[in-house]
Amino acid sequence: MKLENLLSIKPLLLTSVLAMSVFGSSFQALAGHHKNSVYELKSKQSLLTFFSIKSGSIGEVHEFKSLNGHIDKEGLATITIDLTSVETGIEIRNERMKSMLFNTNEFTTAQVQTEVSLDALKALKVGESFHRHVPVTLNLHGQSQKLIAHSDVVKIADNKIVIYSTKPAVVDASQFGLVDGIAALQKIAGLPSIATSVPVTFKLTFELPSK
Repeated sequence: MKLENLLSIKPLLLTSVLAMSVFGSSFQALAGHHKNSVYELKSKQSLLTFFSIKSGSIGEVHEFKSLNGHIDKEGLATITIDLTSVETGIEIRNERMKSMLFNTNEFTTAQVQTEVSLDALKALKVGESFHRHVPVTLNLHGQSQKLIAHSDVVKIADNKIVIYSTKPAVVDASQFGLVDGIAALQKIAGLPSIATSVPVTFKLTFELPSK
């Protein structure tokens, strides 16, 4: 079967009103079982990491500890990232990222959305996988931008799929109004530089809810 027939995904652009409602809401209000969902994200079996490069050559890996997501009955896939759950391995750096970079007092979450073909997911057999590179829409810090995600989709059980990145998606901080925050972090840490292009990787596990 041709790759194009397995999964059809296209970006969903949010209106400014929806974006404001998402960023202004609390993560707790978005968490839990979604009444219109077909697949639920298994947060403890999922991972979202990003890489920072400082002083020109020093790389560090960070992650978000709290994710929520689902694919609904209309095929709309949504991943909501709790920005307050950022984990860098250093507590003071966690707090600085939340306050100086992500401004979590105003923007508690980020969100990725795309449309998924449910028929294509049902067509997969256990153990089958395929590769995709697809456009998605990232809403972060009050800005909405398209990104390309390279990933493999694997059906690991009759009721469970895993989607994991095969290439990092690169987030350009300048497209999301984050450059000033990076400059502030650089200054307070006394660093000569912090890269403003950030590679992001992911492993997302979705499961059909129990009936």
